[in-house]
Amino acid sequence: MPEISIFEPRTMGKIVSRMPPVHTFFKSTFYRRVNTFATKSVDVDFKKGNRELAPFVHRKIGGKTIPNSGYQTKSYTPPLLAPNKLTTVDDLADRRPGESLYGGMSPAERAVQKLADDFAELDEMITRREEWMAAQLFFTGKIPVVGEGLKEEIDFSFTNKETLSGTKKWDGAAADPLEDLKRWRLDVQKKGFVNCNICVMANDAAAAFVKNENVKSLLDVKSYDLAVIRPRELPNGLTYVGTVSGMGMDIYTYNEWYLDNWTNPAAPEQKPLVPEGKVLLASTAAAYSMNYGAVTLLDGSGVAENFVTVEGPRVADSWTKRNPARRFVQLNSNPLPVPHEVDSWFVATVL
Repeated sequence: MPEISIFEPRTMGKIVSRMPPVHTFFKSTFYRRVNTFATKSVDVDFKKGNRELAPFVHRKIGGKTIPNSGYQTKSYTPPLLAPNKLTTVDDLADRRPGESLYGGMSPAERAVQKLADDFAELDEMITRREEWMAAQLFFTGKIPVVGEGLKEEIDFSFTNKETLSGTKKWDGAAADPLEDLKRWRLDVQKKGFVNCNICVMANDAAAAFVKNENVKSLLDVKSYDLAVIRPRELPNGLTYVGTVSGMGMDIYTYNEWYLDNWTNPAAPEQKPLVPEGKVLLASTAAAYSMNYGAVTLLDGSGVAENFVTVEGPRVADSWTKRNPARRFVQLNSNPLPVPHEVDSWFVATVL
């Protein structure tokens, strides 16, 4: 690398910082309701109605008492997310990326800027984990909690799923994707009491869908506009594939990935949030929420008895250590996506 001469006029080019965007389609579309709790664990009430008809009664006998429908309460402990960043003397003495070579920031100004950047990065990491949790919940009905000293699983007892086999797979000779979608949507209407208006397909599933002869034949009946395929890019990592008007359902692909560095730490792997071969049918009218348990921290005095419990989606913390001088900043969160209606979506493996 050529040596920089301080006597040569120079211009600092614009800093190039290429970070992967944070996409939150599942979280912002379905888990819009946010609940915070002042406790570590979260109790969730599940109440499910039925289609019982009002009874006929004899006019001289009078009304019939209907028993109250019960509910089930389950307790969940949201997993703790607590990433932190380290600031050393060197971080404050050295020029920051994009900072002027001459007459730049003071160490105090660098400390303030680095603090803001660190918290923004930690918040993005937590947001990615929340989106991953929502995706795992949709496609498996479970949230695996795997980390150092952790190997647990939060199970919501999800059963609305089907795996196609043989020629029934969407790339097979006997495949009929539209009839499959109708059957799955009807199953959710029957058991979950909602209409699925969003379908998310993996890229390979979407490709098999639009190539299927039954789908093509329906698209040829343009006068009825029963289905429309008009792919276009949308914000938040989405691609709109088309609409099955007869079912009132929009079809999307969702291109977002995460780094799996815990299954095989020696060989981290980028994996899609929407697993290959999967199709998800969901409803924006169903009840889902993002719940946050409380975070307990020391109040900074260093006395073990002085613990404080804070309620909120994000709780910041900071502390210092000496020899060498270091400052840690940490962002804490106890998130848990909760589907209050477990029968309100359907997942199929079509390839």
